[in-house]
Amino acid sequence: MIVSMIAAMAKGRVIGSENGEIPWSLPRDQAHFREYTQGKWVLVGRKTYEEMTGWFEDRTPIIITRKKGYTPAHSWHRVSSDVREAIRLAQSSGARELVVIGGSSLYQAALPYANRLVLTRIDAEFSIEKPVTFPDYQSASDWSLVFREDWQPDPENPHRMELEIFDRRTS
Repeated sequence: MIVSMIAAMAKGRVIGSENGEIPWSLPRDQAHFREYTQGKWVLVGRKTYEEMTGWFEDRTPIIITRKKGYTPAHSWHRVSSDVREAIRLAQSSGARELVVIGGSSLYQAALPYANRLVLTRIDAEFSIEKPVTFPDYQSASDWSLVFREDWQPDPENPHRMELEIFDRRTS
């Protein structure tokens, strides 16, 4: 099973603020996120899950939380307290891919298990109080760039972006 991580990040690997706000609205990246995750299992942190209500139609979410007895919004949404357990749950349920969609601490915990990164790099800096970042994956030499596409600014997407897909190298 593929364990992928999808994220949009500004310069400095910034993915948002500590209070859950994302300081950009980029419809092209949002459409890419919806298309990539549609019909797939997604692994999401509890705070991100609660901020993204309505995004999980046609996706099977597993919510990672340390809260005992946490009840998700729908009975078919799953809950786990551990990344490894969540991966086993998705795999035993027949998932071909589990897509990690954040937040920041979940990205950090899931990176050792990921074998694909699907990253939108936004060519901009944003003034954010208490920024949160995507983990530093670039220091590891075990990723190979397998796809890159440039997205030029347009009236709805004011910043240049690059979609990059990395696969983990196998020894």
